Amino acid sequence: MTNRVAELRTAQGWSQAQLAELLSVTRQTVIAIEQSKTDPSLSTAMRLGWIFRKPVESIFIAEIDEQMIALNGTWEYKTRVATAFDEMSVLEQMGDEGWEMTGFGAAVLHFRRPANAELRRKWEYKRVSGILTNANRVGLEKQAWSFLGNWVGVFHYFKREFRPAILVN
Repeated sequence: MTNRVAELRTAQGWSQAQLAELLSVTRQTVIAIEQSKTDPSLSTAMRLGWIFRKPVESIFIAEIDEQMIALNGTWEYKTRVATAFDEMSVLEQMGDEGWEMTGFGAAVLHFRRPANAELRRKWEYKRVSGILTNANRVGLEKQAWSFLGNWVGVFHYFKREFRPAILVN
């Protein structure tokens, strides 16, 4: 399960040690939680929600595959035709409708989404043209973008679940 603990802590200007003190846990526990090496106890997760003034489910995000397995969910699949000229508008529309891109080919995009509308999430897509350096890819991945692949070595595709902007008090 991924989480936004480091992102929210940084937005508050707190160190890991300061957050650990607020939670009554060790700094090592905060590090392990932030790196998704361990899930917090229920009481620690609740305290994080209170400290950040956010619902726990907006701090800890279950991967869609985890949810689908736990709920015995089923997928819908769709293929859309797209050209280099309309591709980004097609991706925006599909992402808004909860379609996750799973692959692509010549003028075609492949998607999936949970059949259960309550499990659907919005998606964002990014296309990077030209040479993709390792530094650029790492930078995007630090912003929660997942690399999907590239087309003829020129167009590089990334996706991530839609994340509303964090409001800092």
